[in-house]
Amino acid sequence: MYLLYFLIPALCMIPIGIYIYFYLMRMAKFWNINIEKKVVRIGIIMLTVFVVALSVNLWGSGALILLHMIVISVCMELINLICRRYKRWRAVYQSGLVPILLATVILVYGYCNIRNVVETNYSVYTDKGIRDKGYRVAIIADLHYGITMNKEKLYEYCDVIAKQNPDIVVLCGDIVDENTTFSEMQEALQALGSIKSTYGTYYVYGNHDKNNYSSKPYYTVKQLDEELANNKILLLQDETYNINDDLTIAGRDDIGFAKENQRKSGSELITEVDSDKFTLLLDHQPCELKENDELGYDLELSGHTHAGQIWPIGQLMSILGIGELNYGYKQLSNMQAIVSSGMAGWGYPIRTGSHSEYVIIDIQPHQT
Repeated sequence: MYLLYFLIPALCMIPIGIYIYFYLMRMAKFWNINIEKKVVRIGIIMLTVFVVALSVNLWGSGALILLHMIVISVCMELINLICRRYKRWRAVYQSGLVPILLATVILVYGYCNIRNVVETNYSVYTDKGIRDKGYRVAIIADLHYGITMNKEKLYEYCDVIAKQNPDIVVLCGDIVDENTTFSEMQEALQALGSIKSTYGTYYVYGNHDKNNYSSKPYYTVKQLDEELANNKILLLQDETYNINDDLTIAGRDDIGFAKENQRKSGSELITEVDSDKFTLLLDHQPCELKENDELGYDLELSGHTHAGQIWPIGQLMSILGIGELNYGYKQLSNMQAIVSSGMAGWGYPIRTGSHSEYVIIDIQPHQT
């Protein structure tokens, strides 16, 4: 299986490499480089091999750059079928510059965009008997610490969130991942644990937090749990926690490890909840929404999707009906659900399909 992880991408690169070779040959010919010379052909072959070699790792920046260029170039090939008789178009097409320039613009935008974290606000209303002033909840999800943010920047955002005077802070999974070092994990949890709130900070695991996708993790689950406790962050794994006498937080273990950890069903977990209380359900992946709605949960908070992160993944997921909720707010029959796009992204330090965010939610009683 480990061999296939590298073998399949390498095989996929063979037709891509052939395309790149002829692309570079066409480009060289347009710029009056004599492609009949042996040294020129050898140079183009070497450049092709170099580009392909940089792109074999599908999670590397080289693959991301090449993928954007190939997609743009293929689109130009399709346009060329219609416009090739126009002299000006032929010059644009044969020069080979458009895919390079467009890919550069897109990726520079994505690099800047993922680092521009915005505040997103929601107001949620309930008929449950919560206190008159309601509850303000701050959500951070999918930070994937170490990809885009350093310690100083994270503390800045934590200070901004604290100034919103949240009653509850929710860390909705994938705060760290297999690329986060031990010291970075400590930094992240120390910063997040510093956010002042009325009733504390609560954490549910995402599918990356435990380093399950790494054969040589930088930290153990035990070390992560200890660091959470050291920073007074309460981990909820299929557990509930009562706040005052009118609100219950129910935190799920991630569904990706349901068999491994014997994740409770939603019906099992809700037996621990007083139905008269407002039930805030935390689940990293936005799943089982219909079931949770029928069971009587009031508000589900999730992350995981990154709202697509790389365009047009999010749009395609929504069109094809993949996943239950890709991003934003949804009203079901009784339950409401909110999915955050996350504070950063996984793998690539690029976000072209959405924005980075932290979320502030005001849970308020309906006015009678």
